[in-house]
Amino acid sequence: MNMAITGNRGMGKTSVLMKFEDIGRRSECLTLRLSNYEGNVKNIIDFTDYITANLKREILSRKPVEKKIEGMKDWIGTLKPTIGWRDISLTVERQQVVQEMFRERLAKLWSETKDDYKAILLLIDEAESLESVEGILTFLREVFQRISTDQKYMVVLAGKLNFPERMSESFSPLNRFFPSSRLTPFKEDEVRSYIIRKLATVDVGIDEDVLQYIAKRCEGHPYVLVAMCYLLFDSLSEKENHLTKEILERSDEKINARLAQDFFSPMYHPLTPRAKEIILKIASNIKGLEFTFNEAVDWVGKPKNFVSPYFKELLRKGVLNKPERGRYQIFHTLFLEYLKKMAEEEERKHR
Repeated sequence: MNMAITGNRGMGKTSVLMKFEDIGRRSECLTLRLSNYEGNVKNIIDFTDYITANLKREILSRKPVEKKIEGMKDWIGTLKPTIGWRDISLTVERQQVVQEMFRERLAKLWSETKDDYKAILLLIDEAESLESVEGILTFLREVFQRISTDQKYMVVLAGKLNFPERMSESFSPLNRFFPSSRLTPFKEDEVRSYIIRKLATVDVGIDEDVLQYIAKRCEGHPYVLVAMCYLLFDSLSEKENHLTKEILERSDEKINARLAQDFFSPMYHPLTPRAKEIILKIASNIKGLEFTFNEAVDWVGKPKNFVSPYFKELLRKGVLNKPERGRYQIFHTLFLEYLKKMAEEEERKHR
């Protein structure tokens, strides 16, 4: 089967892929994890070349040394770096030809590696970048759906993907081919279990009120949880071996500053100026984390068709969630607090 892993930023998608990679390699699969390809992939042709080039590199690095390498170099040479498609005039015909040539590449690759590997596993991280490339996810489905059953490939997409929510499960071939598993926040008992087990390995205790504070404040978000725990533990002096409210109070400012620097700023600052303006207006007016699109339009004071494109950007960048039609949510309370501070700074600048 194939699958998609979705979830907010910092929910552990990359960690899951790394675990899959470890399992794949221990299970004697040719395993390739792809990421950071956004600048290298502008269209379907670029993507097929990118996958092929990385598979070639992976094979050359993993091929058992006792095998004869000359023959292997010959067939790797037949996997040309670029598919010749520019002489084909019709878009539909062009895509069909590219699909067929890519399938031939994959079939050739499997025939030459099946004696060494049980399967070929493609793990595609940051897959939300692919959604901006027209037709690429449908292309992947078409290619791998038509691969022969005796050619063992598995494709896993991981990212803040929109297609699982945008398309109806019952009507979307894409959802059926890449069934989605969404990573959700830890429950309170899971947070408590994690903290207690970690501290037990270094013989450090924790007060119940500190445990409750962390569980409530992190909201079950894995990245926030780990960051809070690390910085709290790092605040212990050499003579201290118990986490108390006093230690929590003296480390709270450091926790907020580091989360802002390492997690929240990289989400906020790459936004376009208009998107920043809109999210700061929302943060200044919101009560709680959820709001409606109509409320946001009123707060921003602009027409719906002006606001709508920037909502798409905010969703794509993980700043907002969309729990249901017409309703939105800022993804974490600590991020909302960060945005409120940014809004106050902007207001002071313009006084």
